[in-house]
This record gives sequence, C-alpha cells and structure tokens, in this order.
Amino acid sequence: MEPAEEQQAARDVFVAGRDLALVAEAGTGKTSTLTLMGAATSKRGLYVAFNRSIADEATRKFGRNVECRTAHSLAFRAVGRDYQDRLNASARIPARETARLLGIPRDLEVGSQRITVNHQARLVMGMVRKFCYSTDQQVTARHAEWINGLDSSGQEYVARHLLRYAQQAWDDICSTTGKLRFEHDHYMKLWALGRPVLAADFVLLDEAQDTNPVLEEVFLTQNAQRICVGDPAQQIYGWRSARDVMTGFPAEQLHLTRSFRFGPKIAHVANRWLHHADSEMQLTGCSPHAGQVEKLSDADAVLCRGNGDAMQEVLAFLEAGVPVALAGGGNALLGIAKAARELQAGRRTSHRELFLFADWGEVQDYVEHDTAGQDLRAIVQLIDAHGPDKIEQAVNRLSDEDHAQVVVSTAHKAKGREWASVRIAGGFNAPSVNDDGVQNPLSTAEARLIYVAVSRARQSLDTEGVTWIDEYEQAAARADLVPTPREMINLSLTGQLWYESSPISQFMTEHLPLSQNVVRDYLGRIASLPHPIQPVHVRYPNWSALGHAIDYRLRLSFGSGLGLAVTHGVLALGADIPLRGEPAGARPSLYEAGRELLKTIDTHLATPGFLPEDEIVRLCFVAGFFEDIMRTGEIRRYSMLADTTPDTRLADLTAAVPSYVLDDIKRQLHLAGEPLAPFRALPTANKICGPVFTGSADIGGADADFVLDGLLLDCMSAKNPRKLGRDEIYQLAGYLLLDYDDALGINQVGLYLSRQGGLITWRATDFLKLLGSTLALPDLRAAFRQHLQSAATSAPDN
Repeated sequence: MEPAEEQQAARDVFVAGRDLALVAEAGTGKTSTLTLMGAATSKRGLYVAFNRSIADEATRKFGRNVECRTAHSLAFRAVGRDYQDRLNASARIPARETARLLGIPRDLEVGSQRITVNHQARLVMGMVRKFCYSTDQQVTARHAEWINGLDSSGQEYVARHLLRYAQQAWDDICSTTGKLRFEHDHYMKLWALGRPVLAADFVLLDEAQDTNPVLEEVFLTQNAQRICVGDPAQQIYGWRSARDVMTGFPAEQLHLTRSFRFGPKIAHVANRWLHHADSEMQLTGCSPHAGQVEKLSDADAVLCRGNGDAMQEVLAFLEAGVPVALAGGGNALLGIAKAARELQAGRRTSHRELFLFADWGEVQDYVEHDTAGQDLRAIVQLIDAHGPDKIEQAVNRLSDEDHAQVVVSTAHKAKGREWASVRIAGGFNAPSVNDDGVQNPLSTAEARLIYVAVSRARQSLDTEGVTWIDEYEQAAARADLVPTPREMINLSLTGQLWYESSPISQFMTEHLPLSQNVVRDYLGRIASLPHPIQPVHVRYPNWSALGHAIDYRLRLSFGSGLGLAVTHGVLALGADIPLRGEPAGARPSLYEAGRELLKTIDTHLATPGFLPEDEIVRLCFVAGFFEDIMRTGEIRRYSMLADTTPDTRLADLTAAVPSYVLDDIKRQLHLAGEPLAPFRALPTANKICGPVFTGSADIGGADADFVLDGLLLDCMSAKNPRKLGRDEIYQLAGYLLLDYDDALGINQVGLYLSRQGGLITWRATDFLKLLGSTLALPDLRAAFRQHLQSAATSAPDN
C-alpha cells in the first residue's frame, strides 16, 4: 500500500536518524507506519509492544532486522528467569501472613490512632509497590502512602517505623529463595536497576501514552535512536501508575490523523469524545466504507465499562441462546469461582494463588484494602453479585472467539482491537451532579476510555451506552452560563454564594464585607484542637456520606428525626417522576426500603434502646443516599442505591454499610459527648433540628443544622477544617439574617467540628461586628428582606 503523506513524513524523520514522537490516533495506520520504518533500514531494531499478543502480531509484520518484544519479556530474559521458581509458586498472601513473614509484632499506636498489624503489612507492601513503579534506586520513607487521620508528624513517624520492614521486604524479593509473593513488576524493577543497554540501533516504543515509569527511564537513557508512538487521548491506565512518555519527549513530533478504520460518521463520534478528552486533535475518517452510527440488533462486539457490566451482557446472551465469547476468556474467573465456593463452605482451597486464605471474607478484605489485590477486585465483586455457581455455569458455556456470534469485552481489553460492528453497552455512566444538583464535569480519563471504545468499529457503531452525552453537554453548557436574574434568585443560599452577582453575594459584599476577620478569628481558635479523626484503615472513605451520617446521628441524639430531606427522597421514589441513574426494576423495592427506614427510626425515637448503636449508625449512613435523591433528582453512580435490584430490602442496604463507617461515626459521637451535652439536656422546645427560616421562601431554600437554645449551629465533619472560608462564614450569616422576625430567637452562631470535638461560637452581635456590619441585627434583617424581595420583583420571568 502506498504510504499516506503523514506516514511518509514519519518515515523520512526516521531515515534521517532523528528521534521522533509520533502521535497516532485510532485507526491511522500506526503499525504500517512502524513497519515502513523498519523496512527502510538494515539496522538492528527493537519494537517494544504493550502486551504479548501485539508483539506476536508485530513479529509477523516486521522484517528480520526488527525484534518484537514486550518490556517484561526483555526483563525476564535478563533477570526474571532466575526467579522462575518463585513466580511459579507465588501465591497471594493475606495481610496476617505477610505480617508474620516480616515479623511485625504488634499494633502501632500513633497518638489516639491504632494501626493494626495487618494494615501495617499492607502499608509495607504498598511502599514496595510504589518503589517498583518509581525510578528511585532504593526504598525510602517517602514511598509510604498517605494515611487518613494522621497529621504530618504522625505520617512521618509511621513512614520511618515501617521503612525497615519495607527494606526487609525488598531484600526478600531480591532473593531467589525469598518467601513473600514475587510479581512480574519485581523483576522488571530489578532489570531497570541494572541500567540495561538494549541491543538495538533503534528502539520503537509502542503505546507510549501508557508506559510504566520504569520502562520510561530505560527507554529515555538509551543511546540508540528512539521512536515513541501512541495517542495521549488513549491513555487509560493512569490508575495503574502508567505515564505518557510522548508529552515532553525531546524529539520532533508528528501526527497521524487520517483513520483508515472507519468513515466520516464514526470519526465524528470519536472526535466528539476527543474534545471531552481535552485533545486538540481531530480525526479524519478515510475508510472506503462510509460507515453508519445506528441502532444495532446484532453486533460483532459489545463493549462495556467494567467486568460486572460485561458479565451482565454475557448472561443475557447465554439466556437468549447466542454463542458468546468473553475477551480474555473466563479461566481466571472460573478458577476463583471454584475457590470462592470452597472458602464460603468453610474449606481450604487448592487454588494456586488463594490457598493461603482461611475463608472468603479474607479474600474480600484482601481485594478491598491491599493494593496487591486490586487486579482481583472486579472478579471478587462479580462472584459476590452473582454467586460462584452462576458464574461457573456461565463461564463453562462460553464460546471461543472463532466460534462465537458476538464478543463481549471491557473497553480496556478492547484496546488495540477492532470489529466490523460494535455496540457500546453498560457502565459508561454520565457524570453525576453535585450535592446541589449542578452538573459535575466529565473526567478526561473517562472520556479517553469512551473514545477508545467508540473508535473500535469499522463499519457500524451503536452508541447505546453513551447516548447521555447530548443531555450532559446541554447541562454542562447551562452550568457554564451565569444564571439569569430569575434563576439566580431561585437558587438556594449555598447556590447563590457560588456567584458574586447573586442577590445574596451582593448583599454580603456591601453590608458584611470583612469575612476574612471571622476566618482569622476561627483559625486562631481551632489551633489548639487535636488533629481531625478519620478512618485509618481505608484509602478512600465516602466523605460526603459520612458527613450526612454524623449529622443524622447528632439529630437523633437530640431526640429529633432525620429531617424532611430524607423523607422527600423516599417519597420521590414512590412518585411518578423520572430519576436519572435509576437501577432497572429496583424502584419499588427502594421505596419500600426507604419507608421501612423511616418507620424504624420513628420506633427508635419513641422507644429509646430499641436499636443497638451499630444498627442506628447503619441506618444513618443509608439515609444519606435517600436525601441525595431529593437534592440531585437522581441516584448517583457511586450511591449505594445504584447497584440495587428488585429484591433489595432495607436489611440488604444496612448489611452493605462498610465497617469503617461504624467506627468513624461512633468515634465522632464520642467526641460530641462533652461539648454537646448541655444541649441534649435542653427541653424539647429549645432544640430545633433542620430549622427552616421565614426568608427561606424568598430564595431557593435554606435549612441549617440546629438551633439549640438560641445558638445557630452548623455541624462540619471536615477532614481539613483549616480550609473554611468566605462561603461557610456567609452561609452562617445568611441563616442568621433569613430569620427575619427573630422567630427562632437566635443570639449566637457557631460551628461544631465533629472530627475534633470543637465547638466554636460567637455572639450574634460580635459575629456581625467582625463581618463589618454598621447596622443592628433587626435593621440588617429588614434590609436583607427588602433586598431579596426587591431582587425577586425586578427579575424578569425569562
């Protein structure tokens, strides 16, 4: 085939002996361009492929002067073969066994926090893993990951304490007779530490946008001619520490933008996602097949976001009697399903990787908390969702790809492949909205993954799973626009504070201009408070849900209910209104679960001691996701309600509450014991939870946390309370002023920091004086009322 102009330009740079970064978009003839380069010289070349199947295919296309290998195969040939026995016998090791092998003797006390032996073992192996992904020459304390709940001195103490164990672990890994699990990335790091010189006159690095940092260093230090090829818009392994070598590579940069895979219509779809991936590139569809973007009843491939979505598609095809293949096969899934059945039955398993685990719960803990188990997490979740028997039956009925009518794949496994017709299926969810219902932006990482998926089709593309992009773009456009005056006045108090031109922000700027005075005073008062408590043994707590849960738990401690927002969220499920993200068929069961939750809380309030504390905390955590429905009008992607089924009951939801939630909320409640005790003793009439103000009706709503015997109190479960600023101060001021007629008798305002047990209060008059007010509180309220009502009257209806 005659090379295209862009391909010829790349070949000419190569022949001239210059380094080159070649940005090759989807279907633009990357491989044929590389083979042109290899055929243009008799020099020795090395093509470094992303995986073995690509390397094997490349071997058939390149001439004899170019050796095609993966980075791991190069490292294995030089170093890894000495560790072959360890690789063959390398079982996954539970944290308790890792701790035993390392000799970690006891829990570690760090201030008020306790880091368990098992978690220390996980942190140690995490240090080793981070070191192996880095270009560092030795394991150091800075390879320790950040631990929630520890201040900087605590972090440093833990890092220094664990360093000797991490160095001991690396020494074990370097030994051919070591006992810890030996992984492929270990010999890769050992190879790189030897500063290898590749036996080639030129090196072609493929998929350079997703390069292991260790390989990147090896590539960049070669004296040979270096050519890196890839597409930054297809970088989809950043979560695995992969890096983009191309950006910033000191070489000439050229582009391949003419796609021979598909025509203009599919190129138009791909370009749309390129835009959201923050790429300045645009594809030109040059395939002789015009191609269509259309609804497909049958497709050669169905691409999904994750393994769970893929398995749902597989099960549906099997039920319909359609021969289906799963990309990558099902052997790994089958083996773990069998191990799960054995471990769930209380028996040991003979699975070569899991035989050290005592039960299935230990495997679940391993994949949730140990970085070494992240590659198994999706499989374990699949088995938990469907049961090992159903998974095993499905895998045994799979066809191989040569005999299947359809191939189901995740987008990650579809990378580098193509099919005549492709349907984009489940899991590619639209970005959620924030707590105030405003559209969150689409992440570039997600846009890149969808770009990879839609660019796999040659002739027909069904975009079923991403049709939400139209609605998203419209919502994003609205979010970028400054609201009209009518829209502005209808925003909530917190919503108005986002905009300097809103009626509330304008009033605050004019009448209460010195918010920095209150912030300085606040920062001075919290300086003596302890470091905020946080969940220590989990990397990514659900901070928002924890914040709602402690709010509800404090309300219950004052003898009040959960609040109207939770009730309205439950009622929304029972009403005939559309909800985005609604799990298929689960709405009636969620409605009943919500009603049961409200009834259970009512019973608890009427009969103190009716529920154990753990169950109260679980109900508070679950309640937050029902309130979220009221505030956002959807069941957001990461809501615990998103994966429910028609059979879901309240007991299923409370059972799914993570254990760290119980510990965290109970610790916050313990901290609240002393500072909030005087308020609990107040008569019921003096304790108002979730107060709504007279002026709330003049804007889009405003409801505070508490008014306790004249104290307007906002509860904050901030993990970094020093970040409090203008908006939080003006929110307190807004609540105070919206009580136009002093119906609530507010004479103090304050913040309660639930993770520190800190109660910060100001007399209302002092608070306003600090803010720079020149009016007395009644006059300021009157001016505020007139200002808001005037803004509403003057705002046009459209």
